Amino acid sequence: MLYNSGEVSFLESINGTRVHYASTDGSFFFHHVRDERPDQENFKLHYEKGYEIYMFVSGTGSYTVEGSRYELEPYSILMMNSKELHVLNISPESPYERMVLTINENFLPPFMAGGVDFFRTIKYRKLGQDNKIKAETVTESGLLILFENLQNLLERESAENEIVAKCVIVQILATINQIAETALPKTPVKANRKIGTMLEYINTHLEQPLTLDSLSERFYLTKYHLCRTFKETTGFSVNQYITYKRIRLADERMMEGYSPTQACFMAGFNSYSNFFKSYRKLTGKSPRSGQVK
Repeated sequence: MLYNSGEVSFLESINGTRVHYASTDGSFFFHHVRDERPDQENFKLHYEKGYEIYMFVSGTGSYTVEGSRYELEPYSILMMNSKELHVLNISPESPYERMVLTINENFLPPFMAGGVDFFRTIKYRKLGQDNKIKAETVTESGLLILFENLQNLLERESAENEIVAKCVIVQILATINQIAETALPKTPVKANRKIGTMLEYINTHLEQPLTLDSLSERFYLTKYHLCRTFKETTGFSVNQYITYKRIRLADERMMEGYSPTQACFMAGFNSYSNFFKSYRKLTGKSPRSGQVK
């Protein structure tokens, strides 16, 4: 269903733009929003259950994805998969406008043919690397026009337009894959290589005990230096990062059919009560809401 607060033009959007569209089958979500006075408190560290393609339209800020900081420029694109924690850093001094397309795993089966994986560029990257497509490339590749076409279709709500919109989304994914193969600039090495290595270690050992003491010993850092450097590099604390990642992993296990209790311990939590409190604090829901019925 489309919710439109008024007449919207993508390239010349008006003040107060607020467009939300959820597909009837829940396979994709789209919104185009402009905040005249953005509040950083409204933009928390988070992850997606699917794939996110984020187009920055206007404002002043940056995006941190798994410790990599990307400066935002009008019509640049960021792409994040479900394993990447990310957070917006936005200035309240300028109106902030963006378009966000979120696509679930169940979106593509009708379009799959010959083993083609349209998600491959977003999916198969090291965490926090190669997330950004520069504005110049977005314009030259036709992605800007595709996003405009997508919004125009969704503004004229109908079952037929939604099907055509899915075809446009496939074009967007195919174009991103072509860019990755020919023109995607590589992300600079993280500001702190040791923290980058630590992030990789944490993500492959979430089911095991991960304490400040064990990480400090493994990476030859004092706990004070570890906490300070990790926060400076990634934008969040060590414990916050581990908790978010374990909740994401628990969500993944519940989507596979495991019970919340099973998912809790499979994701590395040491008690269900701790998991329940952390899950509700992050998502605003109970763990059972993420369980496959």
